[in-house]
Amino acid sequence: MMESERIRIYPASREQMEKNIAAEADEDTRKAYEEMLEGCLNHPEQWEWYAMWIIEKTDGSHIGDLCFKGIKADCNPEIGYGILEEYRGQGFATEAVKLALQWVFRHPEVNAAEAETSPENSASERVLMKCGFRPTGEIGEEGPRYIVRKTTMNTKNYLIRLEKKEDYRAVENLVRESFWNVYRPGCSEHYVIHVLRDDPAFMKELDFVMEMDGELIGQNMFMKTIIEADDGRTIPVLTMGPIGITPELKRRGFGKALLDYSLEKAARMGFGAVLFEGNIGFYGKSGFDYASKFGIRYHDLPEDADSSFFLCKELNPGYLEGITGVYQTPQGYYVNDNDVEEFDKGFPPKEKQKLPGQIFG
Repeated sequence: MMESERIRIYPASREQMEKNIAAEADEDTRKAYEEMLEGCLNHPEQWEWYAMWIIEKTDGSHIGDLCFKGIKADCNPEIGYGILEEYRGQGFATEAVKLALQWVFRHPEVNAAEAETSPENSASERVLMKCGFRPTGEIGEEGPRYIVRKTTMNTKNYLIRLEKKEDYRAVENLVRESFWNVYRPGCSEHYVIHVLRDDPAFMKELDFVMEMDGELIGQNMFMKTIIEADDGRTIPVLTMGPIGITPELKRRGFGKALLDYSLEKAARMGFGAVLFEGNIGFYGKSGFDYASKFGIRYHDLPEDADSSFFLCKELNPGYLEGITGVYQTPQGYYVNDNDVEEFDKGFPPKEKQKLPGQIFG
């Protein structure tokens, strides 16, 4: 699933596509839906490429569709898209195509994407040009063909992969550098990840590092936990972090790229929601919202206390519908200060500073 400030894009189900085909009066639009469904059925392993629903986030309206076709080793994927008439002229198509290109270029085997549009469709041509596409000089079935290359999108030369045992010390040092003097004098996050790797709740399948030019520049990890629902049920969810980027590369888009990649992988593994403590200003850009809006309370937090730090994102839309309850932080996140101090002695000395904005003494 992909998200921006205004829209959400996720794979459409067979039921959704068949419903739209049956209800669609416009012959061309119905044909497009039929081609999307045919691609999904012929290539079920690429379902998410062939059928993407574009949803307007404020009210959940279905506003358009998007797909990639031609996912083969010897050709570039071709993007197709459409916005329902009542939502046109508001920039949704450009927003959706840019979001889809970010997604497709996270796949290392994809180096370019192509498109074609009717010469009479000047609006579609403008969308392509705004998204970095340029004419190839070739004419396809519908009209002129366009191409955008991964380098045109200013995609950084980074790799996201699972952490290996031989990465452990380097990752701990990276996290130490990333969090030092941010939330408190010094930090504890490097020891936290050291402890979490041995916790039964640790998700080694979702323990990621980011590399650039062979150097580690970021990491993120997930843990299994639960919501104790008010109706007595135990609802499995994930929590996340620490997530960090090396200080010299912060505020350059690497953190969001790592975050979005990690969340997509968690969703594809079937997890329904992620809850954790974070800044809505950053994490809201990736679809997080205040957990209180979902009816989920933070454990041991008084009802009148500020809970704006407690965030939630549904990986499966509707997963938390009808659920209220208390979120439980995995015990592995609670570490002893003396243990942190002892662990930190194994790293190069750094000065602890008390700075404005720190939330712990």
